[in-house]
Amino acid sequence: MIYDKLAPYYDQFIDPELNDTYFEWVTKYAQPGTILDLGCGTAPLAVRLANEGYFVTGTDISEAMLERAMNNAVEHDVDIRFYLHDILEPISQTYDVILMTSDVINYLRDLDEVAQALGHVADAMTEDSIFLFDFIHIQYVERIHNYHEDILLDDDVLQWSVRKTNEPHQIKHTLSFGRQSDSHLQTTHPQRVYKRLLDEAGLKVVKKRRTEERIIFLCKRK
Repeated sequence: MIYDKLAPYYDQFIDPELNDTYFEWVTKYAQPGTILDLGCGTAPLAVRLANEGYFVTGTDISEAMLERAMNNAVEHDVDIRFYLHDILEPISQTYDVILMTSDVINYLRDLDEVAQALGHVADAMTEDSIFLFDFIHIQYVERIHNYHEDILLDDDVLQWSVRKTNEPHQIKHTLSFGRQSDSHLQTTHPQRVYKRLLDEAGLKVVKKRRTEERIIFLCKRK
């Protein structure tokens, strides 16, 4: 998987303003307690929250990302537990805060998978827990169609292209790095659809913020 090869460079693609919002909301609405960071990547947000006294668990489906995340935790002298985990799998315990950042939810294939993931999140929440996630908004899908960028990484060039597909609100990312290439899909949905699925999972939106690319929801149990 090309993301394994890109893991050492992944921090260069982190959206700092997005992470700032998550950090602001978590520290404002949750006292230091347990946090589950689903799809944590190289764990920049997890490290930052661990530094604030939260007890953080990070999960991802990429072993290379988790290895990099572990290195980041060691470099910053924080204790974070990391596990290989798919967000479509059940969560084994409850947490005070659950995070799903950087449009992780848009990598799910269809609404059934979104509903499944949200159901597992709801099962891992107490009445006092909060859940924060973001998704690409539909207007951004239109803007990023036919985007292309060449990014120099050490002695190699990452070629990144984005195109809409024939499916509604879906984009295809094509990445070429060295001799390796890969593609993946992201699918988003209107706000009302996410709110309906949250409602069906027993959750409600209590705060939201719109950025240039994404919409961020802060949710609680109904």
